[in-house]
Amino acid sequence: MDYDDNEGQRKFWNDKPGQSWVTYDGVMNLRLEKITDLLFGAVDGIPASNGLDIGCGTGSTTLKLLELLGEDSKVKGIDISEPMLSKARKKFHDTTSISFIKADAQTFQFLPGYFETVISRFGIMFFDNPVKAFRNIRRAMSPSADLTFVCWASFEKNEFFSLPLEAVASFTGPVKDFEAHAPGPLAFSEIDYVKQVLNSAEFSNIDIKELETSIVTNDTPEEDAEILMNIGFGARALREAELDKSLRSRIYEKFVKNSQDRCLDGLIRYGATINLVKARA
Repeated sequence: MDYDDNEGQRKFWNDKPGQSWVTYDGVMNLRLEKITDLLFGAVDGIPASNGLDIGCGTGSTTLKLLELLGEDSKVKGIDISEPMLSKARKKFHDTTSISFIKADAQTFQFLPGYFETVISRFGIMFFDNPVKAFRNIRRAMSPSADLTFVCWASFEKNEFFSLPLEAVASFTGPVKDFEAHAPGPLAFSEIDYVKQVLNSAEFSNIDIKELETSIVTNDTPEEDAEILMNIGFGARALREAELDKSLRSRIYEKFVKNSQDRCLDGLIRYGATINLVKARA
């Protein structure tokens, strides 16, 4: 499989990070429920009989898109992570209206002009060449088809990112800075940059709203800490630091304490801010 310049992302999502999302599939979908509702609230009402889910992961949003479009519709999900797609295929093996593609949406040769609606929940920030990717996606869309996706706003506005990373840094010292627009969760955090990419890819009717929301879980502080050790910016810093078992244990206890402090009425909440993006092919 040729991933062009996205080879680094292919390796990343087919290694431990991709497997972690498989392991925590159910709980992460619950945590992202408010954001998923914002995404599909913006899609609701669009007349379409087929759709594409970019960066579909384990397929939960792919199924939700099918449910929105109707049982007679057809939906495809595309992702570069074999661990996540294997999970998706197992979950929906008896659903003929859903199919999955293991490929890079930046270079995959879609059937031209086919998709009537395209969505993504945090699956479009990992392209090495975003303009090339969105041009390829637009060619796969029928005339005037709608593109709707959510991406993360700035690091400082997302506590699920900042708090774990700050906890790790309190033990390891400063971590490396984020490279602006580099493939990763924050690549599309700047609204003007997203507009520039979509304009260059010849999309029209571009509308972007920054929305405040939250990530909520009823996990115990210990369960929350375990997830933070494996998913997110704190987890990435832990992998890069290659810490010994003793220090990792101390960081885990710090995560537990932070989660305990944020727990109210049995729920742990993290402030989150997203960019909700709509455009037309």
